[in-house]
Amino acid sequence: MYRKWDIIWVNMPFREDPNQTKTRPCLIIDIDYETEEYIIIGITTSSPMRDTDYVVKYYKQANLKANNVIMTDYIVKVSISGKYGYVGHLDKSDKISIMRIMSE
Repeated sequence: MYRKWDIIWVNMPFREDPNQTKTRPCLIIDIDYETEEYIIIGITTSSPMRDTDYVVKYYKQANLKANNVIMTDYIVKVSISGKYGYVGHLDKSDKISIMRIMSE
């Protein structure tokens, strides 16, 4: 089982067209043990487009590529029992920045 702030590979629906999916790294922002789901947000290499997008500063520590953007307003739930690949764990500084954005 993965932990909060882990980054995992998930086959995630596109924001613009939920009928299309793409395997992308996603950040676990919470775990719902009652429903046995990870609450995740997508990570993209596209340029930030919204005020809620966050460019990962310590991407190397998280095993990401440069210019990865966390889409903090695109929240999805996936089953804990799904098959996902581990990417890395988000740095504390990036965690604090994301929590700040999500609390606004």
